[in-house]
Amino acid sequence: MDRNLAVAVAGCGTIEVSGIFERHVSPDVRTLTGSAAGGRWGAPGAYSVLYLGRPRNSIVAEAYRHLVDDTEGLTGDMVGPRRLLKVEVSLSSVLDLRAELNQQSVGLTVADLLSPTSQHARCQRVGRVAHQLGLHGIIAPAATGLGETLAVFELHLTPEEQPLLIGEEDWRRLPPDPRVLRAIEQDQAKRD
Repeated sequence: MDRNLAVAVAGCGTIEVSGIFERHVSPDVRTLTGSAAGGRWGAPGAYSVLYLGRPRNSIVAEAYRHLVDDTEGLTGDMVGPRRLLKVEVSLSSVLDLRAELNQQSVGLTVADLLSPTSQHARCQRVGRVAHQLGLHGIIAPAATGLGETLAVFELHLTPEEQPLLIGEEDWRRLPPDPRVLRAIEQDQAKRD
């Protein structure tokens, strides 16, 4: 473990996070569980992470980032059905990286948090240390810039802290990309 980073992560303290979060999944997924496939806060094969987010626009934008953006000619209408899971969480011991001071303390920049899906090494380093310290998760600005992401380290949760699936919604296709809608609204505001 990187001792200096461990001291920095521990020095940030932890918070409790509760409320409703969501995630998009394949329609075949019927359970609420994370994956060790790798992502912003966990390297492939390292440990399971359950990624949740809020608000809904953030979830939709993430779907576009992971399913559409890197495939030339693909549109949201071409993506098959998806399922949206609504999840209630109540976690203790969460590293809060929404605070700029905490980001700086652990050596991350806004650019690191908003980096493309293939550039997670710096965030994964922080995630690894937070996981090794037994934290229950990390909350940070969403890579889309539209909300926040909660990365849940399932192995560290008590039975009482297990996220609870409280609803599902089927999408026949992806909803409109909120990043495009936001850009149109910003252009309109500049003209007014």
